[in-house]
Amino acid sequence: KAMPVLSEDSGLHETLALLTSQLRPDSNHKEEMGFLRDVFSEKSLSYLMKIHEKLRHYERQSPTPVLHSAAGLVEDVIEELQTAPVNNEERELLQLLSTPHLRAMLVVHDTVAQKNFDPVLPPLPDNFEDDFDEESVKIVRLVKNIEP
Repeated sequence: KAMPVLSEDSGLHETLALLTSQLRPDSNHKEEMGFLRDVFSEKSLSYLMKIHEKLRHYERQSPTPVLHSAAGLVEDVIEELQTAPVNNEERELLQLLSTPHLRAMLVVHDTVAQKNFDPVLPPLPDNFEDDFDEESVKIVRLVKNIEP
């Protein structure tokens, strides 16, 4: 029996479900087939595949952040709350906005919003090429051996 053809829009979840339905017991590979059937039938794997598909769908929409500097905005709000008389709700908001976890999350948000993922490398010295004109450069790879 031929395996059905998947469309281009088929998600990973559907692909795994199709693979599971196509597994046939083979006298030489019963244990492996049982293992694969168990793995593909796991509810947690199914949930992970659905989450993966949702994230891929969201990524294809190319979402744009509403604000590129949420941490700066929170700093402004904290400054305003500290200079004005505060009631209980404002005091609670000030405490929440001042927590290190929230501040770290906002810094990460800003990094993602600004797509600032790459590390910043220092500039190369002006005489960088001059250093390599006369010398040869060797690349060495060390491999740890298990034997003593």
